[in-house]
Amino acid sequence: MLKRALGFNLLDVASVLFAGFFAFICFYPMWYVFVVSITPYAEYITKDFVLAPPRNPSFLYYYSIIVGGRDIFLQTMSVSFLKTFVGSTVSVLVTAMFAYGVSKRYVMGTRTLNVLMVFTLFFSGGLIPTYILMIQLRLIDTFWVMVLPWIVNTGHFIIMRNYFSYTVPTELEDAALIDGSSEFRTFFTIVFPISKAMFAAIFLFEAVWHWNDYYSFLIFVKDTSLMPFVYLLRRVLEFSYYVMSTASGQRFVEDVGVFLPPKQLVMTTIVLAMVPVMILYPFLQRHFAKGILIGAVKE
Repeated sequence: MLKRALGFNLLDVASVLFAGFFAFICFYPMWYVFVVSITPYAEYITKDFVLAPPRNPSFLYYYSIIVGGRDIFLQTMSVSFLKTFVGSTVSVLVTAMFAYGVSKRYVMGTRTLNVLMVFTLFFSGGLIPTYILMIQLRLIDTFWVMVLPWIVNTGHFIIMRNYFSYTVPTELEDAALIDGSSEFRTFFTIVFPISKAMFAAIFLFEAVWHWNDYYSFLIFVKDTSLMPFVYLLRRVLEFSYYVMSTASGQRFVEDVGVFLPPKQLVMTTIVLAMVPVMILYPFLQRHFAKGILIGAVKE
């Protein structure tokens, strides 16, 4: 009766309130980081709850990173962009081609390949064997050691295999093969165009992972010219946390005279690390839900 009279009921109100609260707790951390990054130090220390923008916003810390430290900024950003683009593109392409071949039941050995791929989802060789393998492949301390070891993702392989098996019409592939098309040509001219939603979703996953990955640099690379931007962010955060949380860290600052990076500088670095992903996401968001759903649900 209430819904018929007013057009909504208490359940609708509760759903809207919950969605609004959930959106707020998702948005507030990003807003907090941005507000702190543009808040002058003298104004920040007088605030107890940071929500409103500062009265006198300052972009000094952005200027100090982008212009003052442009050499290290451009270097680490270039490495991160190149690593993200090359790693995501190659991973999506190789994983898709592998999944497309395994999705064909008439191909011999597909059951064995599927079992072996799923096995790697639960078990791995470990860090030491992987490091030894990278040495033998002469990839240590190179750019490619941050890309090639992660070229095939088992989870994405399963999504792609299910998509190719149950979503792509086999009639289109059969017609192309009858007309003389090869498997490679069929994949790139027919299967790839009609699978854009799935590819966009997987590419977004890969791009976010590669952008946030500093583990491969930390383990396999010593050359600082190959340092990604997120590793630089990690060093800034670690140093700030160490100094703020330990007495020895504070004594180190007092004795050596090193000035602790203010929180605004830390937040500015975090914002700069988030911006590329936030720019990329709107272009792929419309394909995101559809690509994951149709690749993960058997029809």
